[in-house]
Amino acid sequence: MGSVHNSGRDTYRLIVTRRNASEFLLARYESGWSLPFVQIQRGQRTAEQLTTELYAQYGCRGYCLFLPASAGESSRCALMEASQDNQMSSAGTCWIPLGEARNLSTDSAEDHAVIEKSFAELNTYRNEPRLAPFANPGWLAELMEWVKEQVTPLGQRLTGNYTQWNASPAFSLVRLETDHSAVWFKATGEPNRHELPVAACLARLVPRYVPRLLGVHSAWNGWLTQEVSGTRLDSTAQFSAWSKAAEDLAQLQMLSVGREAELLEGQCKDLRLPTLAAQIDPFLDRMGEFMAAQEKTTPAPLTDTELARLGTRLKEVCSSLLQAGLPDTLGHLDFNPGNILVAPDGCVFLDWAEACVSSPLITFEFLREHFKGADISRSTPIEHLVNSYLAPWQSLLSPADWNQAIAVSPLVAVLAYAVASNAWRSPETLGQKSHAGYFRSLTRRMYREAQGISARSKQCFA
Repeated sequence: MGSVHNSGRDTYRLIVTRRNASEFLLARYESGWSLPFVQIQRGQRTAEQLTTELYAQYGCRGYCLFLPASAGESSRCALMEASQDNQMSSAGTCWIPLGEARNLSTDSAEDHAVIEKSFAELNTYRNEPRLAPFANPGWLAELMEWVKEQVTPLGQRLTGNYTQWNASPAFSLVRLETDHSAVWFKATGEPNRHELPVAACLARLVPRYVPRLLGVHSAWNGWLTQEVSGTRLDSTAQFSAWSKAAEDLAQLQMLSVGREAELLEGQCKDLRLPTLAAQIDPFLDRMGEFMAAQEKTTPAPLTDTELARLGTRLKEVCSSLLQAGLPDTLGHLDFNPGNILVAPDGCVFLDWAEACVSSPLITFEFLREHFKGADISRSTPIEHLVNSYLAPWQSLLSPADWNQAIAVSPLVAVLAYAVASNAWRSPETLGQKSHAGYFRSLTRRMYREAQGISARSKQCFA
Protein backbone atom coordinates (compact mmCIF):
# COMPACT_ATOMS: atom_id res chain seq x y z
CA MET A 1 0.00 0.00 0.00
CA GLY A 2 1.42 3.35 -1.00
CA SER A 3 2.01 6.08 1.56
CA VAL A 4 -0.18 9.17 1.69
CA HIS A 5 1.16 12.60 2.57
CA ASN A 6 -1.95 14.67 3.19
CA SER A 7 -2.52 16.10 6.65
CA GLY A 8 -6.23 16.58 5.92
CA ARG A 9 -6.93 12.95 5.03
CA ASP A 10 -6.48 9.56 6.67
CA THR A 11 -5.77 6.26 4.95
CA TYR A 12 -7.64 3.12 6.04
CA ARG A 13 -6.95 -0.50 5.15
CA LEU A 14 -10.27 -2.28 4.59
CA ILE A 15 -10.86 -5.87 5.59
CA VAL A 16 -14.09 -6.45 3.68
CA THR A 17 -15.77 -9.78 4.47
CA ARG A 18 -18.74 -11.76 3.20
CA ARG A 19 -20.48 -15.06 3.98
CA ASN A 20 -20.24 -14.77 7.75
CA ALA A 21 -16.65 -13.49 7.58
CA SER A 22 -15.42 -16.67 5.90
CA GLU A 23 -14.06 -14.72 2.89
CA PHE A 24 -12.46 -11.34 2.42
CA LEU A 25 -11.62 -9.01 -0.43
CA LEU A 26 -8.22 -8.34 -1.99
CA ALA A 27 -7.30 -5.72 -4.59
CA ARG A 28 -4.51 -5.78 -7.16
CA TYR A 29 -2.00 -2.93 -7.13
CA GLU A 30 1.27 -2.50 -9.02
CA SER A 31 3.15 -4.22 -6.21
CA GLY A 32 0.73 -7.18 -6.06
CA TRP A 33 -2.37 -8.26 -4.16
CA SER A 34 -3.18 -6.34 -1.02
CA LEU A 35 -6.01 -5.28 1.23
CA PRO A 36 -7.97 -2.48 -0.44
CA PHE A 37 -7.46 0.95 1.04
CA VAL A 38 -9.21 4.30 0.84
CA GLN A 39 -8.55 7.84 1.92
CA ILE A 40 -11.17 9.80 3.86
CA GLN A 41 -11.47 13.33 5.13
CA ARG A 42 -10.33 13.80 8.69
CA GLY A 43 -12.88 15.18 11.13
CA GLN A 44 -15.94 13.86 9.26
CA ARG A 45 -18.03 10.76 9.89
CA THR A 46 -15.71 7.80 9.38
CA ALA A 47 -18.24 5.01 8.71
CA GLU A 48 -20.20 7.04 6.18
CA GLN A 49 -17.05 7.90 4.25
CA LEU A 50 -15.66 4.37 4.34
CA THR A 51 -18.82 2.81 2.92
CA THR A 52 -19.03 5.50 0.24
CA GLU A 53 -15.42 5.07 -0.83
CA LEU A 54 -15.64 1.26 -0.78
CA TYR A 55 -18.41 1.40 -3.36
CA ALA A 56 -16.88 4.22 -5.39
CA GLN A 57 -13.45 2.60 -5.71
CA TYR A 58 -14.16 -1.12 -5.55
CA GLY A 59 -17.81 -1.44 -6.55
CA CYS A 60 -18.71 -3.18 -3.31
CA ARG A 61 -21.70 -2.16 -1.20
CA GLY A 62 -20.94 -2.75 2.44
CA TYR A 63 -21.03 -1.47 5.98
CA CYS A 64 -18.65 -1.21 8.91
CA LEU A 65 -18.52 -3.70 11.73
CA PHE A 66 -15.86 -1.93 13.80
CA LEU A 67 -12.52 -0.16 13.71
CA PRO A 68 -10.07 -2.63 15.26
CA ALA A 69 -8.53 -1.44 18.51
CA SER A 70 -5.25 -3.07 17.51
CA ALA A 71 -4.82 -0.63 14.62
CA GLY A 72 -2.85 2.44 15.61
CA GLU A 73 -2.50 5.91 14.14
CA SER A 74 -0.04 4.68 11.53
CA SER A 75 -2.11 1.64 10.52
CA ARG A 76 -5.77 2.60 10.53
CA CYS A 77 -8.07 -0.22 9.59
CA ALA A 78 -11.78 -1.03 9.32
CA LEU A 79 -13.41 -4.45 9.42
CA MET A 80 -16.40 -4.34 7.08
CA GLU A 81 -18.98 -6.68 5.60
CA ALA A 82 -20.50 -6.79 2.11
CA SER A 83 -24.23 -6.07 2.21
CA GLN A 84 -24.94 -9.24 0.20
CA ASP A 85 -23.33 -12.68 0.56
CA ASN A 86 -23.26 -13.00 -3.22
CA GLN A 87 -21.53 -9.65 -3.70
CA MET A 88 -19.50 -10.01 -6.88
CA SER A 89 -15.91 -8.79 -7.18
CA SER A 90 -15.20 -5.97 -9.57
CA ALA A 91 -12.26 -5.80 -11.98
CA GLY A 92 -8.96 -5.85 -10.10
CA THR A 93 -10.41 -7.46 -6.97
CA CYS A 94 -11.12 -10.98 -5.78
CA TRP A 95 -12.69 -12.81 -2.84
CA ILE A 96 -10.58 -15.43 -1.08
CA PRO A 97 -11.30 -17.80 1.82
CA LEU A 98 -9.99 -16.61 5.15
CA GLY A 99 -8.03 -19.83 5.56
CA GLU A 100 -5.88 -18.99 2.55
CA ALA A 101 -4.73 -15.63 3.91
CA ARG A 102 -1.46 -17.02 5.26
CA ASN A 103 -0.55 -18.47 1.88
CA LEU A 104 -0.87 -15.19 -0.02
CA SER A 105 2.03 -13.00 -0.97
CA THR A 106 0.37 -9.67 -0.29
CA ASP A 107 1.84 -6.19 -0.42
CA SER A 108 3.27 -6.23 3.08
CA ALA A 109 3.60 -8.29 6.21
CA GLU A 110 1.58 -5.58 7.88
CA ASP A 111 -1.50 -6.76 5.95
CA HIS A 112 -1.12 -10.20 7.51
CA ALA A 113 -0.74 -8.73 10.99
CA VAL A 114 -3.76 -6.48 10.60
CA ILE A 115 -5.90 -9.38 9.35
CA GLU A 116 -4.89 -11.68 12.21
CA LYS A 117 -5.41 -9.08 14.93
CA SER A 118 -8.73 -7.89 13.49
CA PHE A 119 -10.19 -11.38 13.26
CA ALA A 120 -8.96 -12.18 16.75
CA GLU A 121 -10.87 -9.12 17.96
CA LEU A 122 -13.91 -10.21 15.95
CA ASN A 123 -13.87 -13.58 17.70
CA THR A 124 -13.95 -11.91 21.12
CA TYR A 125 -17.04 -9.94 20.07
CA ARG A 126 -18.69 -13.10 18.76
CA ASN A 127 -18.35 -14.56 22.26
CA GLU A 128 -20.34 -11.66 23.77
CA PRO A 129 -22.94 -10.74 21.13
CA ARG A 130 -25.23 -8.85 23.52
CA LEU A 131 -22.41 -6.48 24.48
CA ALA A 132 -21.18 -5.95 20.92
CA PRO A 133 -24.09 -6.59 18.54
CA PHE A 134 -22.80 -4.32 15.77
CA ALA A 135 -19.41 -5.99 15.54
CA ASN A 136 -20.94 -9.25 14.43
CA PRO A 137 -21.50 -10.16 10.77
CA GLY A 138 -25.11 -10.14 9.61
CA TRP A 139 -26.45 -7.47 11.93
CA LEU A 140 -27.53 -5.18 9.09
CA ALA A 141 -29.75 -7.85 7.51
CA GLU A 142 -31.25 -8.54 10.93
CA LEU A 143 -31.84 -4.83 11.42
CA MET A 144 -33.56 -4.54 8.03
CA GLU A 145 -35.97 -7.33 8.94
CA TRP A 146 -36.78 -5.74 12.28
CA VAL A 147 -37.32 -2.29 10.75
CA LYS A 148 -39.58 -3.82 8.13
CA GLU A 149 -41.77 -5.18 10.94
CA GLN A 150 -42.02 -1.73 12.48
CA VAL A 151 -42.80 0.30 9.35
CA THR A 152 -45.05 -2.09 7.39
CA PRO A 153 -48.08 -1.46 9.66
CA LEU A 154 -47.55 2.27 9.01
CA GLY A 155 -47.89 1.77 5.27
CA GLN A 156 -44.17 2.26 4.60
CA ARG A 157 -41.82 0.00 2.67
CA LEU A 158 -38.03 -0.12 2.92
CA THR A 159 -36.25 0.60 -0.36
CA GLY A 160 -33.01 -1.12 0.66
CA ASN A 161 -30.98 2.09 0.62
CA TYR A 162 -29.27 3.05 3.84
CA THR A 163 -26.54 5.31 5.21
CA GLN A 164 -24.39 4.18 8.12
CA TRP A 165 -23.29 7.13 10.23
CA ASN A 166 -21.04 5.47 12.77
CA ALA A 167 -19.31 2.16 13.44
CA SER A 168 -18.85 0.78 16.92
CA PRO A 169 -19.42 -2.61 18.56
CA ALA A 170 -22.14 -1.28 20.89
CA PHE A 171 -23.29 1.93 19.14
CA SER A 172 -25.12 2.34 15.86
CA LEU A 173 -26.72 5.14 13.86
CA VAL A 174 -28.25 4.23 10.51
CA ARG A 175 -30.60 6.12 8.20
CA LEU A 176 -32.88 3.81 6.22
CA GLU A 177 -34.95 5.01 3.28
CA THR A 178 -38.59 4.06 2.77
CA ASP A 179 -41.02 4.85 -0.01
CA HIS A 180 -42.23 7.68 2.25
CA SER A 181 -39.96 9.54 4.65
CA ALA A 182 -36.78 7.92 5.96
CA VAL A 183 -36.41 6.36 9.40
CA TRP A 184 -33.45 6.39 11.78
CA PHE A 185 -32.19 3.53 13.92
CA LYS A 186 -30.02 4.43 16.88
CA ALA A 187 -28.49 2.20 19.55
CA THR A 188 -26.18 3.05 22.42
CA GLY A 189 -23.85 1.21 24.74
CA GLU A 190 -21.99 2.30 27.86
CA PRO A 191 -21.80 5.02 29.06
CA ASN A 192 -24.91 6.13 27.13
CA ARG A 193 -27.26 3.21 27.64
CA HIS A 194 -29.61 5.57 29.44
CA GLU A 195 -30.43 7.38 26.18
CA LEU A 196 -33.05 4.76 25.25
CA PRO A 197 -35.18 5.19 28.39
CA VAL A 198 -34.76 8.96 28.04
CA ALA A 199 -35.97 8.83 24.42
CA ALA A 200 -38.96 6.67 25.40
CA CYS A 201 -39.83 8.98 28.29
CA LEU A 202 -39.71 12.13 26.16
CA ALA A 203 -41.70 10.50 23.35
CA ARG A 204 -44.45 9.97 25.91
CA LEU A 205 -44.26 13.29 27.77
CA VAL A 206 -43.40 15.80 25.02
CA PRO A 207 -44.03 14.08 21.66
CA ARG A 208 -44.48 17.39 19.87
CA TYR A 209 -40.82 18.33 20.38
CA VAL A 210 -38.96 15.06 19.73
CA PRO A 211 -38.84 12.62 16.79
CA ARG A 212 -41.73 10.15 16.61
CA LEU A 213 -40.78 6.84 18.23
CA LEU A 214 -41.67 3.88 15.99
CA GLY A 215 -40.17 0.94 17.85
CA VAL A 216 -37.72 -0.27 20.50
CA HIS A 217 -35.14 -3.04 19.98
CA SER A 218 -34.47 -3.94 23.60
CA ALA A 219 -31.80 -6.58 22.91
CA TRP A 220 -29.65 -3.97 21.17
CA ASN A 221 -30.68 -1.05 23.40
CA GLY A 222 -31.86 0.62 20.20
CA TRP A 223 -34.86 2.51 18.92
CA LEU A 224 -36.39 3.60 15.62
CA THR A 225 -37.71 7.08 14.86
CA GLN A 226 -39.32 8.81 11.93
CA GLU A 227 -37.12 11.29 10.13
CA VAL A 228 -37.99 14.91 10.90
CA SER A 229 -38.21 17.45 8.11
CA GLY A 230 -36.84 20.89 8.78
CA THR A 231 -33.78 23.11 8.68
CA ARG A 232 -30.92 22.54 11.07
CA LEU A 233 -30.39 25.66 13.12
CA ASP A 234 -26.65 25.61 12.45
CA SER A 235 -27.29 25.91 8.70
CA THR A 236 -29.37 29.07 8.72
CA ALA A 237 -28.61 32.73 9.39
CA GLN A 238 -32.27 33.68 9.80
CA PHE A 239 -32.95 35.18 13.21
CA SER A 240 -36.56 34.01 12.96
CA ALA A 241 -35.27 30.43 13.19
CA TRP A 242 -33.19 31.16 16.29
CA SER A 243 -36.09 33.04 17.82
CA LYS A 244 -38.41 30.09 17.19
CA ALA A 245 -35.88 27.71 18.75
CA ALA A 246 -35.69 29.85 21.91
CA GLU A 247 -39.46 30.18 22.15
CA ASP A 248 -40.10 26.47 21.57
CA LEU A 249 -37.44 25.54 24.12
CA ALA A 250 -39.34 27.57 26.69
CA GLN A 251 -42.66 25.99 25.66
CA LEU A 252 -41.14 22.50 25.90
CA GLN A 253 -39.75 23.22 29.33
CA MET A 254 -43.06 24.62 30.59
CA LEU A 255 -44.78 21.38 29.50
CA SER A 256 -42.32 19.45 31.68
CA VAL A 257 -43.07 21.44 34.85
CA GLY A 258 -44.34 19.06 37.52
CA ARG A 259 -43.00 15.99 35.68
CA GLU A 260 -39.67 15.87 37.47
CA ALA A 261 -40.30 12.46 39.03
CA GLU A 262 -41.16 10.93 35.65
CA LEU A 263 -38.13 12.50 33.99
CA LEU A 264 -35.78 11.24 36.69
CA GLU A 265 -37.35 7.78 36.49
CA GLY A 266 -36.68 7.97 32.73
CA GLN A 267 -32.97 8.39 33.63
CA CYS A 268 -32.60 12.12 32.99
CA LYS A 269 -29.71 13.36 35.12
CA ASP A 270 -30.56 15.07 38.39
CA LEU A 271 -29.02 18.54 38.16
CA ARG A 272 -31.52 20.42 40.28
CA LEU A 273 -30.01 23.33 42.14
CA PRO A 274 -29.77 21.66 45.58
CA THR A 275 -28.05 18.69 43.90
CA LEU A 276 -25.61 21.00 42.15
CA ALA A 277 -24.87 22.93 45.33
CA ALA A 278 -24.07 19.68 47.15
CA GLN A 279 -21.40 18.85 44.57
CA ILE A 280 -19.53 22.17 44.72
CA ASP A 281 -17.17 21.29 47.58
CA PRO A 282 -16.21 17.78 46.38
CA PHE A 283 -15.77 19.04 42.83
CA LEU A 284 -13.48 21.90 43.84
CA ASP A 285 -11.53 19.64 46.19
CA ARG A 286 -10.89 17.40 43.21
CA MET A 287 -9.98 20.40 41.05
CA GLY A 288 -7.40 21.33 43.69
CA GLU A 289 -5.69 18.02 42.92
CA PHE A 290 -5.94 18.72 39.19
CA MET A 291 -4.44 22.19 39.59
CA ALA A 292 -1.58 20.82 41.72
CA ALA A 293 -0.79 18.25 39.02
CA GLN A 294 -0.56 20.84 36.22
CA GLU A 295 2.85 20.75 34.57
CA LYS A 296 2.58 23.84 32.34
CA THR A 297 3.09 27.27 33.83
CA THR A 298 0.47 28.93 31.62
CA PRO A 299 -2.36 29.38 32.02
CA ALA A 300 -1.63 29.58 35.71
CA PRO A 301 -3.37 26.98 37.88
CA LEU A 302 -5.90 28.34 40.35
CA THR A 303 -4.63 28.55 43.93
CA ASP A 304 -6.42 27.04 46.91
CA THR A 305 -7.50 30.55 47.89
CA GLU A 306 -8.98 31.18 44.45
CA LEU A 307 -10.78 27.84 44.49
CA ALA A 308 -12.23 28.63 47.91
CA ARG A 309 -13.40 32.02 46.63
CA LEU A 310 -14.97 30.29 43.62
CA GLY A 311 -16.75 27.83 45.90
CA THR A 312 -18.29 30.65 47.91
CA ARG A 313 -19.50 32.40 44.78
CA LEU A 314 -20.92 29.18 43.29
CA LYS A 315 -22.99 28.56 46.42
CA GLU A 316 -24.23 32.14 46.33
CA VAL A 317 -25.36 32.01 42.71
CA CYS A 318 -27.06 28.62 43.15
CA SER A 319 -28.97 30.12 46.06
CA SER A 320 -29.76 33.26 44.04
CA LEU A 321 -31.08 31.24 41.08
CA LEU A 322 -33.16 29.09 43.43
CA GLN A 323 -34.68 32.20 45.01
CA ALA A 324 -35.67 33.53 41.61
CA GLY A 325 -38.47 30.99 41.64
CA LEU A 326 -38.08 29.23 38.30
CA PRO A 327 -39.43 25.67 38.41
CA ASP A 328 -37.30 22.63 37.65
CA THR A 329 -37.78 21.47 34.06
CA LEU A 330 -36.41 19.20 31.38
CA GLY A 331 -32.91 20.30 30.36
CA HIS A 332 -30.38 19.44 27.64
CA LEU A 333 -26.63 19.75 28.27
CA ASP A 334 -25.77 19.33 24.59
CA PHE A 335 -28.20 21.94 23.34
CA ASN A 336 -26.39 23.03 20.21
CA PRO A 337 -27.75 24.25 16.84
CA GLY A 338 -26.89 20.93 15.17
CA ASN A 339 -29.41 19.21 17.46
CA ILE A 340 -32.27 21.59 16.58
CA LEU A 341 -34.50 21.22 13.52
CA VAL A 342 -36.70 24.19 12.66
CA ALA A 343 -39.84 23.65 10.59
CA PRO A 344 -42.79 25.95 9.83
CA ASP A 345 -44.92 24.22 12.47
CA GLY A 346 -42.22 24.33 15.15
CA CYS A 347 -38.92 22.89 16.35
CA VAL A 348 -37.84 19.33 17.08
CA PHE A 349 -34.92 18.73 19.43
CA LEU A 350 -32.57 15.77 18.91
CA ASP A 351 -29.97 13.63 20.73
CA TRP A 352 -31.08 13.59 24.35
CA ALA A 353 -28.19 11.60 25.84
CA GLU A 354 -27.44 14.64 28.01
CA ALA A 355 -31.02 15.14 29.20
CA CYS A 356 -31.39 16.39 32.75
CA VAL A 357 -33.76 17.93 35.24
CA SER A 358 -32.49 21.38 36.13
CA SER A 359 -33.20 25.07 36.19
CA PRO A 360 -34.51 25.90 32.69
CA LEU A 361 -31.99 28.69 32.19
CA ILE A 362 -29.11 26.22 32.21
CA THR A 363 -30.24 24.84 28.84
CA PHE A 364 -30.95 28.28 27.45
CA GLU A 365 -27.40 29.33 28.30
CA PHE A 366 -26.05 26.79 25.80
CA LEU A 367 -28.26 28.25 23.07
CA ARG A 368 -27.27 31.78 24.04
CA GLU A 369 -23.57 30.87 23.94
CA HIS A 370 -23.89 29.34 20.46
CA PHE A 371 -25.77 32.41 19.28
CA LYS A 372 -22.90 34.63 20.41
CA GLY A 373 -20.52 32.61 18.24
CA ALA A 374 -22.76 32.62 15.16
CA ASP A 375 -22.49 35.16 12.35
CA ILE A 376 -26.06 36.27 12.97
CA SER A 377 -25.04 37.81 16.31
CA ARG A 378 -23.18 40.54 14.43
CA SER A 379 -26.46 41.99 13.14
CA THR A 380 -28.92 40.95 15.87
CA PRO A 381 -28.46 41.87 19.54
CA ILE A 382 -28.43 38.97 21.98
CA GLU A 383 -31.29 40.66 23.86
CA HIS A 384 -33.64 39.73 21.01
CA LEU A 385 -32.95 36.05 21.59
CA VAL A 386 -33.36 36.48 25.35
CA ASN A 387 -36.73 38.16 24.81
CA SER A 388 -37.91 35.31 22.58
CA TYR A 389 -37.09 32.83 25.33
CA LEU A 390 -38.57 35.01 28.07
CA ALA A 391 -41.94 35.57 26.39
CA PRO A 392 -43.55 32.23 27.40
CA TRP A 393 -42.26 32.62 30.96
CA GLN A 394 -43.64 36.10 31.61
CA SER A 395 -46.74 34.83 33.40
CA LEU A 396 -44.57 32.93 35.91
CA LEU A 397 -41.66 35.30 36.49
CA SER A 398 -41.46 38.99 37.28
CA PRO A 399 -38.93 41.18 35.40
CA ALA A 400 -36.88 41.60 38.59
CA ASP A 401 -36.69 37.86 39.22
CA TRP A 402 -35.88 37.25 35.56
CA ASN A 403 -32.98 39.73 35.62
CA GLN A 404 -31.65 38.14 38.81
CA ALA A 405 -31.80 34.68 37.27
CA ILE A 406 -30.32 35.52 33.88
CA ALA A 407 -27.39 37.33 35.50
CA VAL A 408 -26.11 34.24 37.33
CA SER A 409 -27.19 31.46 34.96
CA PRO A 410 -23.96 31.44 32.86
CA LEU A 411 -21.89 30.43 35.88
CA VAL A 412 -24.41 27.80 37.00
CA ALA A 413 -24.53 26.37 33.46
CA VAL A 414 -20.76 25.79 33.43
CA LEU A 415 -20.96 24.13 36.84
CA ALA A 416 -23.76 21.83 35.67
CA TYR A 417 -21.82 20.87 32.56
CA ALA A 418 -18.67 20.17 34.56
CA VAL A 419 -20.24 17.89 37.17
CA ALA A 420 -22.82 16.18 34.91
CA SER A 421 -20.58 13.21 34.21
CA ASN A 422 -18.65 11.38 36.87
CA ALA A 423 -15.40 11.63 34.93
CA TRP A 424 -14.04 14.21 37.38
CA ARG A 425 -14.44 11.68 40.19
CA SER A 426 -12.59 8.89 38.37
CA PRO A 427 -9.06 8.14 39.67
CA GLU A 428 -7.92 7.58 36.07
CA THR A 429 -8.81 11.10 34.92
CA LEU A 430 -5.97 12.77 36.79
CA GLY A 431 -3.45 10.68 34.86
CA GLN A 432 -5.05 11.50 31.48
CA LYS A 433 -3.49 14.82 30.54
CA SER A 434 -6.11 15.90 28.03
CA HIS A 435 -9.01 15.10 30.36
CA ALA A 436 -7.39 16.70 33.37
CA GLY A 437 -6.57 19.78 31.30
CA TYR A 438 -10.19 19.96 30.14
CA PHE A 439 -11.50 20.06 33.70
CA ARG A 440 -8.93 22.68 34.67
CA SER A 441 -10.11 24.76 31.73
CA LEU A 442 -13.76 24.48 32.81
CA THR A 443 -12.81 25.49 36.35
CA ARG A 444 -10.90 28.54 35.13
CA ARG A 445 -13.94 29.42 33.00
CA MET A 446 -16.08 29.30 36.15
CA TYR A 447 -13.62 31.51 37.97
CA ARG A 448 -13.77 34.12 35.21
CA GLU A 449 -17.58 34.02 35.22
CA ALA A 450 -17.57 34.42 39.00
CA GLN A 451 -15.27 37.41 38.77
CA GLY A 452 -17.58 38.96 36.18
CA ILE A 453 -20.57 38.58 38.48
CA SER A 454 -18.63 40.16 41.34
CA ALA A 455 -17.59 43.09 39.14
CA ARG A 456 -21.17 43.69 38.00
CA SER A 457 -22.41 43.52 41.59
CA LYS A 458 -19.91 46.20 42.66
CA GLN A 459 -21.01 48.44 39.78
CA CYS A 460 -24.65 48.15 40.91
CA PHE A 461 -23.77 49.37 44.40
CA ALA A 462 -21.25 52.02 43.30
